[in-house]
Amino acid sequence: MARLPYPDPATLPPAARELSARLPQLNIFRMLAGSGPSFVPFMALINAYLNEGLLDAELRELVILRVGHLCGSGYEQHQHRRVSGMLGMSPERIAAAEGALPSPLFSEAENAVLAFTDDQVANVKAEARLFAEARKHLGDAGMQELVIIIGIYLLVCRYLETFEIELEETDIATSGLDEIRRSMESHG
Repeated sequence: MARLPYPDPATLPPAARELSARLPQLNIFRMLAGSGPSFVPFMALINAYLNEGLLDAELRELVILRVGHLCGSGYEQHQHRRVSGMLGMSPERIAAAEGALPSPLFSEAENAVLAFTDDQVANVKAEARLFAEARKHLGDAGMQELVIIIGIYLLVCRYLETFEIELEETDIATSGLDEIRRSMESHG
């Protein structure tokens, strides 16, 4: 059971109530809806990289899985294993996101980005060699998005673990990405 009660949708401000009703019915979104004025902009940020981002979808998911693994967040790992599988990623590649690097299941670019991810999670500022190697594959804008994604998922994992948000009894039938996109488009 979560450490805080999930907010009653009827008590939410109108913008949060409307957005929450359109989002995938995941416990993280149910709890986030009660976070005050940060909820709507936070969901806009999530939508920006999940649905409009520069990084390849599989690479993005590998990074999210890696951060979830490094933070020990079972909820995050579960949800993004599902998303990864729905994107067509093989079970072996999904599992390798928790394994030793470099992995023969990953490209040179993926191994470089995940090594950077490991170092940034562990040390805040990744070492210059790992930065340069990841940048070689992603470019400047891609590196900025990568650091934002790593930072957001460090935040998300801490949020999930601090509030002990539990997995839903039944998984949603979709990845949730399209629903997030449509919810944000409708929200204006």
